[in-house]
Amino acid sequence: MDFMRPDSKFMRVLGVLADLMILNFLTLLLCLPILTAGASLTAMHYVLQKMVREEEGDVSQQFFRAFKLNFRQATILWIGLLIVFGALFVDWRIIRMQGDQFPGIVIILLYAAIAVIYLISLYLFPVLARYKNTIGGTIRTSFAMAVYGISRFRTFICGFVNLLPMILLYLFGYAVVPVFLAFCFTGPGYVRALIYRGLFNFYEAGGQIQISSTEEEETDE
Repeated sequence: MDFMRPDSKFMRVLGVLADLMILNFLTLLLCLPILTAGASLTAMHYVLQKMVREEEGDVSQQFFRAFKLNFRQATILWIGLLIVFGALFVDWRIIRMQGDQFPGIVIILLYAAIAVIYLISLYLFPVLARYKNTIGGTIRTSFAMAVYGISRFRTFICGFVNLLPMILLYLFGYAVVPVFLAFCFTGPGYVRALIYRGLFNFYEAGGQIQISSTEEEETDE
């Protein structure tokens, strides 16, 4: 029974799934206080990036270290994101209720703005988790990665993967709730980390961006 050996592919896959479940529980738990959701997502992406690079470490320890070190910037970005999406949602509701009073170009621009902000948001917390930067620099880097990823369809794929749990929940209801609770954040996040890893390598190859203090701290250890 070679597949039961600790170093077999089967056991490694089980180990990854177990880590994803633990990480998903921590992320979900610390997303429940809405204010801490940004730091929670940043910490999750930090751990996921280490997982796709096959760097070993304790999931919970890595999560809480990244949560603490990135809390301030992540919270500011998260609140800003909530405000922007909230404003866009209000505009969308107004147009839905009074659509006849708005020209078609306004509706097109609104949906385009929603799409652009959503695609940029896919990179915000992964970028913050990986790189040392200002808040403005994080936003600019996220925008650049989103644009670069669009040219290779990676951004669109990440956008779809990110919505997949909600799509499955809508289509299948309670049947997928156990899987949803186990992997709703980390399942799509892990796939996205595999997809955008090439983008990160591209930026790091230029040597113009610094690795985060979280990474440096773990390297020193």
